[in-house]
Amino acid sequence: MSGSSISNVKKENSLYEQDVPFLQKIILGFQHVLTMCPASLAVPLILGNALNLDSKTIAFLVSANLFTSGIAVLIQVIGIGKSIGSKLPIVLGSSFAPLGPMILIGEKEGLPVMFGAIIGSAILMFILSFFMDKILKLFPTAVVGSFVTLIGISLAPGAMKDLAGGEFSKSYGSTQSLLLGLFVLCVIILIGRFGKGIVKSLSLLIGMASGTIVGAFMGIVDFTPVLEAKWVQVITPFKFGVPKFQFGAIIIMTIFCIINMIQCIGVFSVLDEVTGNKTENDTKIKGIRAQTVSQAITGIFNSVPSTMFNENVGLLDLTKIKSRSVIRTAGIMLILLGIFPKFATIITIIPKPVLGGATLALFGVITSAGISILSNLDFSADNNFTVVGTSLAIGVGATFAPEIFKTLPQTLNMLFSNGLFTVSASAIILKLVLDHKG
Repeated sequence: MSGSSISNVKKENSLYEQDVPFLQKIILGFQHVLTMCPASLAVPLILGNALNLDSKTIAFLVSANLFTSGIAVLIQVIGIGKSIGSKLPIVLGSSFAPLGPMILIGEKEGLPVMFGAIIGSAILMFILSFFMDKILKLFPTAVVGSFVTLIGISLAPGAMKDLAGGEFSKSYGSTQSLLLGLFVLCVIILIGRFGKGIVKSLSLLIGMASGTIVGAFMGIVDFTPVLEAKWVQVITPFKFGVPKFQFGAIIIMTIFCIINMIQCIGVFSVLDEVTGNKTENDTKIKGIRAQTVSQAITGIFNSVPSTMFNENVGLLDLTKIKSRSVIRTAGIMLILLGIFPKFATIITIIPKPVLGGATLALFGVITSAGISILSNLDFSADNNFTVVGTSLAIGVGATFAPEIFKTLPQTLNMLFSNGLFTVSASAIILKLVLDHKG
């Protein structure tokens, strides 16, 4: 290990091992859980409804998702041996990238084939991780900066729709929803600016709690799901039968898991921006390897592939608390929430405008991180002006006009209508072609 690498490791140890009091650790960990749960829970809910599963089965998928997300967080933060786990304060939750293929495979082949594809693609991705040093060379600053910037841009409309009450709700765009969402956003910003100590670090939690209380007085908080939820849910492996491994299904799933891997690479860059640290490639490789191991476990326990959450990295910047111990606490909480679904259901009753106001603040941090990464580029050199401009234009276009690819075969349609795939693919290709010395 070089002198600079040893120096970076020492810096990481001091940066990510802040001494956090026990009670504060619990509260901050819960804040991270609140941040990742809405997006993470959406995946099993959408998947279950798309496959026409009954409400009891969908509830099990949600519990399994929380349980396996907690395991994924602990594997990432604590690590397994010396080669699995980045040991960085990163939260993982279910990924949207492979949602399309999961629905496609589940509808055509059934759940055993779908979970077999999740496990099989995890094995392929784990093998691929041993060549990550070569893969990472495809992601210079121009590519990563464009990708991270588009993440923030593409997430913002969803947050705004939630702030307005939820796109398909009766209250969508109502004055009541808008005022509640803006109230939460203002609370978070003002506490972040004027709060001190623990209060400042809990700006997101305070904003969401105050917004939910106001929402309850408005009559838009429904406590019925909490009352109806089970107290205990045992997460049993292979609940839907022994996984079936079909080559075609595994390959399709692997393609979309590569998109998920690209997103994880982007998260490391966001983390570097908000911490002022530089993550070594070796650490990134260990992190990707941990994500693939976690994916195999999620398949065994009837859940979906996980990804690293930019939202929680944004929360690190918001709270200024970057301790691994807080993220470990969040991981343990997720496992417990998976086993005790009545407590997990409390998170699901938070009104949409409250979630929208909170996530809008976090997505702004992600967009800023992308712009900050790009600001390190010399746009007059290495064709960066063309690479960044063109790839972002293509990515934004695909994000907001995905229907233009509807005549393509289904797999290609799912790929090219994903803006994060198109921005990264176009940036990589442009970089390779334009920088090629013929």
